[in-house]
Amino acid sequence: MTSFINVSRNGNLRLLGGVMRALLTFTAVADLLLAFQAWTFGPHHPHLHDSAGQLALVALTSVKLLAAVILAAAALYLATRPKRAFQRILLLLTVLAAVLAVAAAQPTLIAIAVGDCFAALLAVRLWPEIGDTRSSRAGWFLLCAATGLTAWLFLLQRPNHRMAFLFTLLLALAFVAVVSALALLDRNPAVPAGRDPATALSLYQDHARSGVAPFALMAEKRQFWAHDHQSFLAFGCRAGTALALGPAIGPSSSTGDLQEEFRAVCRRRGWRPAFYQVSRKAAADLPATVRLNIGSEAFVELEGFGLEGPKMAKLRRDVARAQREGVSVEILPEAALSPELRGEMRRIHAETGRRQPLGEMSFSVGQPDDAPPVERTVGLAYDREGRPTAYVTWLWLPATATMVLDEVNRQAGAPPGAMDLLIATSLQEFRGRAVRASLGLAPITGGGQAARLEVAEIILRKTLGINSLAPGVYSFKAKFNPTWEQRYLVVESALDLPAVLLATFLLHYPELTRRLQRLSRPRLVRA
Repeated sequence: MTSFINVSRNGNLRLLGGVMRALLTFTAVADLLLAFQAWTFGPHHPHLHDSAGQLALVALTSVKLLAAVILAAAALYLATRPKRAFQRILLLLTVLAAVLAVAAAQPTLIAIAVGDCFAALLAVRLWPEIGDTRSSRAGWFLLCAATGLTAWLFLLQRPNHRMAFLFTLLLALAFVAVVSALALLDRNPAVPAGRDPATALSLYQDHARSGVAPFALMAEKRQFWAHDHQSFLAFGCRAGTALALGPAIGPSSSTGDLQEEFRAVCRRRGWRPAFYQVSRKAAADLPATVRLNIGSEAFVELEGFGLEGPKMAKLRRDVARAQREGVSVEILPEAALSPELRGEMRRIHAETGRRQPLGEMSFSVGQPDDAPPVERTVGLAYDREGRPTAYVTWLWLPATATMVLDEVNRQAGAPPGAMDLLIATSLQEFRGRAVRASLGLAPITGGGQAARLEVAEIILRKTLGINSLAPGVYSFKAKFNPTWEQRYLVVESALDLPAVLLATFLLHYPELTRRLQRLSRPRLVRA
């Protein structure tokens, strides 16, 4: 299939675990309500008659459908939370149900509560995740306070029209406290991470092979290190997902164990582990996972690169057009840039950023203020008057003798074909030093479908303003006659895909939330 999703047993097991948690939780909540009803309406507790709790039960009985929906929603919520704290809540519910059933002399409800409690104890693996320690303390405090307040309101307080407002207010506060407590108990602890820039750079120079490896050294990334400190994974966290950028960097004797450890640590702490832009081989080294083909990385073999031949006709025309427009190109090491040229590059970058409503891309691309600390080469295109009008940056991947295309920016009035000439000249300049060059990821598919997707990509760029992706369109990369290598997004289960895709989007556009907040602020119109 074109999606390249390999079905795994992982999703089925997780789904089964959710069903089991839902069944145990639904049984406990239903048993507790029935035991509470039997206790409050029982003949041995006349002091509870006409209490707020009894009236609440009568109200729920009159709206059975609504009560069933509320009960099912509560059970579903608790069932989708595999934190150990929620197992303890379930055990407390069964114990409370058993106590009330004993007080109400209901042997059937007692048996159900005891059976549910033992089942929850035996199925401890259904709640494998730990919570954040500090948040859990606050959550338990709020939960106990809310439970005590609710018990006082329902069992001791008689309904009184003069106290209706206070009763409603206290009940609302108790509800808010319960919701806040559950949110705190469900908070994930941070994935262990540390930074060692010197060691990371050394490992990168000796072992990095992925086209996204340079961006693993950026300051925005967190780094998960192996116990032997011989390999590391760069990752970011959003939307409950810990997204690793590419495969682990280090010797193969260390990276395999590191990736499995990363997955285990993430799962134990409630994060969905995922790997972005990994090769077919790297995806195969991650057992019991689901992989999604997100596109192909374009590689140009530099030894045979040139503008001759029918396959290079389109690139040849665009390069010639730029030359007729008077475009000239300069390729130089970053260290050789003058302050004036650096200022021009910042100006072009800022202009490009202003044209992007979603904000500048990050995560799998570099940023001027957070550039990967590796050897960089800069290509500059000048217009007929000698003014910089576009630039690209290339990152050196020494382990594979590869140049990786990073920043690609041009001003709005750049002559046509300037970027084609700039990249083509760069590739010719690299011959003799590098073996090949990576033009980056072309999402979804390879160059064979470039023409069919060109219109869709143009629409996306115009409507969403993702101008930083302009050189990533298939038609552009296909002009350089590259070799396409498939890249994958690897997740634990197909059920994780929506959250992982959202996390991928948010990590690539970190300014999106801030920009949307600015747009949503009401503007004051002066008279």
